[in-house]
Order: sequence, then C-alpha cells, then structure tokens
Amino acid sequence: MAHKYQYLRPSQVILDRENPRLPDGTSSDREAINLLLEDDAEDLVALARDMARSGQTNPAELPIAIKSGSKYLVLEGNRRFAALKLMSDPDLADDEAHQKSFRRAVALGSPPKSVFTLVASSREEADYWIVLRHTGENNGRGVKRWSAGQSATHRRRNNKSVDSGTARAMAIVDELREAYATDTEMIEMIGQASRDKLTNIGRFFSPDVLDRLHFSIQADGGEGSHGRRLLVHHSRDALRPFLWWAFSFILDKSVDSYKNKDIRAAVLRSVGDLLPRDSDASPHPFRLAGVLPEGEDRGSSLGPSSSETEEGMGGAGDGAASHSGLGGGASNGDGASSGGSESGGHQSVNSPSTDPSQSGGRPRGKSEAKPEKYLLQGLKLPNHPYRLQKLLRECRTLDVEEVPGVACVMMRILVELSVSSSGALALSGAQERDSLKKKIMAMLRFLDPRIEDSFRRDKSLEQAYLDVSSLGMEYLNGFVHNPDVNPDPHLARRFSAAFRPFLERVDGAL
Repeated sequence: MAHKYQYLRPSQVILDRENPRLPDGTSSDREAINLLLEDDAEDLVALARDMARSGQTNPAELPIAIKSGSKYLVLEGNRRFAALKLMSDPDLADDEAHQKSFRRAVALGSPPKSVFTLVASSREEADYWIVLRHTGENNGRGVKRWSAGQSATHRRRNNKSVDSGTARAMAIVDELREAYATDTEMIEMIGQASRDKLTNIGRFFSPDVLDRLHFSIQADGGEGSHGRRLLVHHSRDALRPFLWWAFSFILDKSVDSYKNKDIRAAVLRSVGDLLPRDSDASPHPFRLAGVLPEGEDRGSSLGPSSSETEEGMGGAGDGAASHSGLGGGASNGDGASSGGSESGGHQSVNSPSTDPSQSGGRPRGKSEAKPEKYLLQGLKLPNHPYRLQKLLRECRTLDVEEVPGVACVMMRILVELSVSSSGALALSGAQERDSLKKKIMAMLRFLDPRIEDSFRRDKSLEQAYLDVSSLGMEYLNGFVHNPDVNPDPHLARRFSAAFRPFLERVDGAL
C-alpha cells in the first residue's frame, strides 16, 4: 500500500508507552520523558542541541507514527519528539538541572517546529520497518553499519580528521597486505583482524610498540595508505613471526590484554624470541612492501626467496600503486601464483617493471614473464553467452597501460555478466537480484565447496575468493559506481589475474 507522510508538530504527538526503551511502560508523556532522561539524559540533551543547531531532525531516518484519536502516536522517533517537547517546555523535566540544559539547548539555534513523519496505517505495518531499523543487518534488509575502516575512509574523503589510532591501523594494514601479498595465511589473518578489530590494531600498535619495533608512520601526501605510510627497519621475513603472533593475539584477546603501556611492555617481553634483533636493523627506514636500501640483505627467508620477494611483491618503483586489501596472487604450492603464469606466458600483476632502473639497477631474471599487455589476453569462454564472448573479444584489444580505467570497468562487467547468466545462476543457486558479491561467492562455493577452508580450498580460485571477501569487492564496485576510486594498470592486471581462473572454471561448468 502507498505510504502517507505528514509534518507533525511536537504538540500533535504522544509518545509510545510500549516503547522498548521503557520496559515497564508509562502512564503519560511526562513520565515517558523523565524515564528517557533517567536512561541517558546526556544523550538526549546532545540530540536536542544538534536539532537546535541544524534546525531539523535527521532526514535520513524518518519517524513513524499512527493515528490515535485526535493525536498521533509515535512508534519510531520517541527520543527526537521527547527532545523537541522538552525544548518547547523544559518544565516537563522533573530535575531542575535537566530543565536548564534544555533551555540552553534552545538558545543554540532554532529547533524544528515540525517533523516530516511516515504515518502508518497500523502498529503492525510500522513494526516491520521498526524491527529492521533496530535489529541489525537482517540478511541485508536492515541497517548495515560501517566498519571502523569505512567510517574513517568517509571522514578522510570529506577532509575530516580521522582518529589517530584508526589511521595508524589503516596504514599498517595497507602496508602489510601489500608486503605479504603472496602469503595466503598472513593475508587472511590480517584481513580478518582489519574487518573485525581495526580499532584494536591501532590500540595494540600504539606509539610505544612502534618504537620497540622501530616502526614509524610517515605522512606521504598520497592516498595509497590513506595519506600515511608505514616505515620499518627489518625485512618482511624477520618481522613475520612477530606479526603473525601479534594479529593472532589481537583476534583472540580483548583490549584489556594490551590497554596500557605497562601491559603492552610485559606482553612484548613474553614474546621476546619472536621480535627481530636490534642488531639486524637497517640504519635507514624503508617500506616493508618495497625493497631494502641498496646493499643490505634480507636475512633468512621464511617464505618466498629473497629475490622473489624483492622483485615480485610490489617493490618501490614497480609502477604499482599501493591499494589496501589488494595483494598479489596466492601461492599455489608449486612456486607459481594462482593468478600468474598461464597459457601464453602471461605474468601475474606482481611483475616488476621491465626497466632495470626501476628495481635498483638489478637486471630482470631470465625466467620472468612480461606483464599482461591486453586485458584477459588469450582468454576464451566458448560456453558463455554470445554477448559475453563478443565483449571478451573486444576487451582483449584493450591495452592495459593505455586505457587502465576502461580495462578496470570492463573487468568488473565481464565478471558480473559471467555470474549473472541464466546458466550460471542455475548452477550457483543465486538470484538475479542478488548483489555481485553474493553471486560470485555462490559460484565460488559451487565450484569449490571447500573454498572457505584456507587449507583445503582450490588454489586456482583462492585469489578471487580473497579479493571478493575483502576490499577487492569495493574496488570492483568502485570502478563503476565511485568516482573517487582511481583505476590503474596494476589493478587491471590484478583482477585479470585473480578472475581468469574463476572465469575459466565457470565456463567449464556451463
């Protein structure tokens, strides 16, 4: 049914005596108002001040009311109307201090005289929307709150200050994701911690811990690490044991386990054997995702070989921008990248520059393949719909270096068309109306029921899964929907390498 909307004045409404914020019920508006004040007067005063200053209530969240005799009963928005009533008549508050607070709030500006309100036909009709508003995400139907990282990104894009701890955490996470791009287990560990406990990462890696590790956060003036960059004095290999422990610790423990400097110092002493030796520290700071200062050694390798990590993990000057959440292809256990070497000899996105001067003057290894010149070069999908095959042929003429923006947009479109065809939907069980992420994840689960098992999943599909599970999906969507996302050749090759095996597997299943 069509909804009815109406501007309602505070004097026209009565508060809901069945409001969940008032578990014992009330007998009057005055009692309801004072119970709300008793619950949290400070927040109610803050709400009043905000409405007085702005002259309106939050237009993104409409109150909901139903007709009740000559008045309107507020079912959603009781705090807003209570604050407005108190500003109209501060004497409604029993406590004199509260009365003074609302008189001062009125003096800050001009509170709204009326509020645009949804008028439902019944409590039952209103209840559906109220439950969605207050009970979480509800499988995508309710309110999906921003994570700490998304909130910080929003504030940064609007030139507002970001909490220093969150900003520190984002810089650390961005650098580690790029530095350990081929280390699947490390990437998963960092990804989970950044999704679930980003602010705790900032609390753990406080200035005193950074000093102990010889880490520093430097403003770089760019956007790759949200304007900040992590600099270190030890190699990736030397730092990995401690970093693995640290992120495990952050995930397993509450913030009380590292809430102050003394506790953190004791924790670090307890894992002293995992800390890199001061005697091995470089005298010069450098990016962990880059290369060591010329002439210095990385020490013993715990992962890829020194030459492999130095050349193949986005070293400084490789032309690849730093993008949070977007590392290199995952190792498939035989030394090849899951998205890298393929028929036709195409290289994964982590290939270094062909210019020796871009890698500290060192010549390229003879076995290294050239970076992919054209998007999805050589890929054929004979079982896909004709429209997609035709589009793919056109995409294979796109020079990634010359038109990176078009290549990134088309990469996203090709993936969406692949998982949205009627044949693909029948296999995956997804619906046409589902989000792209949900469609891709459904197809990944169809292709590999163990895709969420980090030890048993199909390695050829691993990088697609990791990208879709983290910020890679935001970049794919951002290419089409967000003008602030800047595509570049690195990203085009990145997603080409990650999704080529996925597209081939989908084609084989059709």
